Amino acid sequence: MKPLRAWSLLGPLAVCVLLAGWIVLSVAAARTAGFSILVFAVANVIVYADAIDFALRLYMRRRHTLAAGGGYSPRNGGLSINLSAILPPDARRVVQAPPFAIIASIFNLEDRLQDFMAAFGPYKHRVWLISDGSTDQTVLRLRQAGWRCFDDGVNRRKPGALRRLLARLPAQIDIVMVIDPDIRIRGLNEGSTIDLEQFIRDFQQTGAAAACPRIMIEPDGFLARFQAFEYALAFRVGRESLADFSVTSGVSFYRRSALARTLDEHSLSVYAEDFENALILLSHGERIYYDGRLVVSTEGPGSLQHWFSQRVGWYHGLIKVYSERFSEVLRISRRSPFAAYNYLIYIGGLALGIHLVKIVSAALLLLSFLGGLDALLNDFVPQGSLGNPQYFTAAVGSYLALGVIALFTCVPKAERSYIAPIVPLYLCYAIVHIVPMTVGFVNFFALRLFRRRVYQDHYESPADAGIEAQEAGVIE
Repeated sequence: MKPLRAWSLLGPLAVCVLLAGWIVLSVAAARTAGFSILVFAVANVIVYADAIDFALRLYMRRRHTLAAGGGYSPRNGGLSINLSAILPPDARRVVQAPPFAIIASIFNLEDRLQDFMAAFGPYKHRVWLISDGSTDQTVLRLRQAGWRCFDDGVNRRKPGALRRLLARLPAQIDIVMVIDPDIRIRGLNEGSTIDLEQFIRDFQQTGAAAACPRIMIEPDGFLARFQAFEYALAFRVGRESLADFSVTSGVSFYRRSALARTLDEHSLSVYAEDFENALILLSHGERIYYDGRLVVSTEGPGSLQHWFSQRVGWYHGLIKVYSERFSEVLRISRRSPFAAYNYLIYIGGLALGIHLVKIVSAALLLLSFLGGLDALLNDFVPQGSLGNPQYFTAAVGSYLALGVIALFTCVPKAERSYIAPIVPLYLCYAIVHIVPMTVGFVNFFALRLFRRRVYQDHYESPADAGIEAQEAGVIE
């Protein structure tokens, strides 16, 4: 974990003060300009889409518990299903934790090996690793330290490496926890309300194919605050609202037989591999739920460049898997109305279908921001209805209200003081986020039309990109 820098708090606070001052001064100084209801509506599409989705997910999160006669409590909750209705408390206490393994694919981990061994030292007897073609001393050092690590000298990419590792596990292991090497399992005094063994016991008895714990971002400066808020919303609202139609993540628990079947049908691409896992499992009638009582943490991208590359890869993977697995999406959507909402309307419509509208919305908000500067600096930009500062001001105010509600309903109390300073700026983060999203989508189409990307993210090498194009049928 990186040390928390003092300026990481002063930075967002200073920007918030400047933003508030800009809003007040620009609106006060703005000359009468054309105001268009249509332009106002389009400019605020980002706000409206997020607000409607947030409200619907809060409702569904509560309903999943109330439907079984319970009551939702953020303090005692964290589950997307009513576990008490499935597992009687007496039965849960007497069941022994089944044999399980913690598995991971690793590649050139030498620089971070000490952190990994410290984080998973207490679980060393459970850990099974496979090297995905490492070229440094990772495998040698792990074996010298007594860790189980297979090495075939082949880079299969993560899904293929995990499929190979599963075949080598002892037959009695029925549950596996798939991890990324940079995560840390948090204990009972670090955010989790249950231990790993309790999670495993509950998971086994549900009969579900997979379960996802809560992932949080380790505190580390200005950019990490935005990601911490983003992850809190994604897990404590997004996944928690999905009942047993959830999406797996880089850290997930699987029934071994279910994961083996999934990897047999998997494209073995590293792009959105977890989303692809979820679509395959759910399309076969399996169940995936979220259990936020167990918390794992990871470091977010430490630089803007790494963050940008990560998001380009994410959204390239999203459109790739969604288009290739659309038949599975349709089968999942027939299972439940809210599953249809999440996989067809939200992902297919709000995330992919109206992306061009979101680009226009972001452009209008930028023009409105410049219009506010014009009101302060006189004739900085041409006057007109597109540059009315009220559009941006309204968007900032609405998103701030949404952010404050989310802060107090979805973010754990212990994390609020860390996240709170960037809440007024979260609209700016959402707008900037459109850029790597767009590049990721463009990469998808460019790879298929022109056999090359417009931006090379860090997930795969150029050679791997050629393999991906060949697998997609682009190259003869």
